[in-house]
Amino acid sequence: MILNARLVAVLLPLLPAAALAQDAGGPPLPAQIRGNAPDAPSAEAPALPFATSAALRAETVARHVRELRATNPIAAAEVAREMARHDYDAIFQGFLDGTELRAGDAGDVLTAFIVLQWMVANDATVEPSAAALRAVRRQMVVPLADKPPMSQEASRAAFAEQVKLRAVLHHAGWQAAKRLGMLPSFLAGLSKDFIPPAKLRAVVLTDEGLVGKGDRRPAWEAPATAAAPHAAPSAAPPAPAAPEPPAEPRHAENWAGIEGVYFRAATGVGVGGMVVIEYEPLILFRDGTSYEIADAALEDVDLAAERAAHPRRFGRWTRTGDAYRLTGQDGKPQEHKLQDGSFFRAFPAEDGERTIARAYRRLSGGGTSAMGGDVTVAVSNRYDFRQDGTYGRGGSVGATNSGASTGVGSAIGRRRAPEGGRYVLDRHTLTLTGPDGRSRRLFFAFGSQGDPARPDREMAFIGGSVFSNPD
Repeated sequence: MILNARLVAVLLPLLPAAALAQDAGGPPLPAQIRGNAPDAPSAEAPALPFATSAALRAETVARHVRELRATNPIAAAEVAREMARHDYDAIFQGFLDGTELRAGDAGDVLTAFIVLQWMVANDATVEPSAAALRAVRRQMVVPLADKPPMSQEASRAAFAEQVKLRAVLHHAGWQAAKRLGMLPSFLAGLSKDFIPPAKLRAVVLTDEGLVGKGDRRPAWEAPATAAAPHAAPSAAPPAPAAPEPPAEPRHAENWAGIEGVYFRAATGVGVGGMVVIEYEPLILFRDGTSYEIADAALEDVDLAAERAAHPRRFGRWTRTGDAYRLTGQDGKPQEHKLQDGSFFRAFPAEDGERTIARAYRRLSGGGTSAMGGDVTVAVSNRYDFRQDGTYGRGGSVGATNSGASTGVGSAIGRRRAPEGGRYVLDRHTLTLTGPDGRSRRLFFAFGSQGDPARPDREMAFIGGSVFSNPD
């Protein structure tokens, strides 16, 4: 789920909503969270099935938007717009892929949300073990299973759908804040309802569940954001971490099935809410499938899981000469002629080309000032790639409210924390390695110009976003 900068800005102080604790009846925190050591293992939590429906999910979104509108109309409008474009139920089910948790069990839904809250509060990226999920379910669901709303089938379904929606918004806000370099602000603004972030940062997730730090050896490594012990004044500074080779691609076979890599023009929202022309990368497969790729390199994408979670990213295509017919999930075909204004070839780095000496910048944003409103949001991101294989990344976000409608103006601005390390190009894959030795792979492509098409290195796709040369 991709949230734009405008939605991120208005969600920062609002996720998760306070109503969750009220709907849950405000349960006391289990002893495993309140104290240091866990009690004896509790009995296995009972199954808590519920029946969902399209009508219930629509009412869940409508209720959330109504409640939000009372305190933040802009946020309410953005959530309503995003939820009209994305199926939160399908996205939530994607969270559970590869786990024993079931999207039709209220206890499992609550377990997933609690674990997600812990991961967000600690900015953790390692997936939990099956044993850890079972343990959290025992800790958190057993105390609630015989109390409303969990004990009543009708209220259980409504409660579970609210938790699913809030989990999706919580996850989306977290990921978007990380992309925009706003994670500290996002974490600082998290609600203290249900389990306060401070409590979640004081525990680790182990095969015995959520355990106070220092009580047991964690089943996982501590999150990357955990504070390191202070070294003695005489201690030498730690040596830089040795680079870790990235994990082997999980789906390298994806590249064998492609017809080509392209990009197309689409409308987007720019600074102040202005409608702008954006470009989005598109993978065409030989079986007639099209896929709007996001950030991950294609060899790391589980296409079946991606289709279930993000069906709108997939479509169909046919070709007659230079004419391409693209059909999305809405069933409406669009005709494009290659290199003629709205549909273009994208190019990989050349064979053997591992580094480049270029800078790329992306300016995006949101707001309402372009439509006569008060709010303007601007987001800047920049990559500097150097010939020696090092890179730097920076950026900023700013938002202003003119106060024309309220009489009270405001402005905020933040710079993202500088990032850097080493990088390497390999055709359509960009691998970034940070100072801690961790690596990640992103989709990469150059734009094109002319007919016949030739690479345009002033334009590059890094992940699913288009960047241009700022000079």
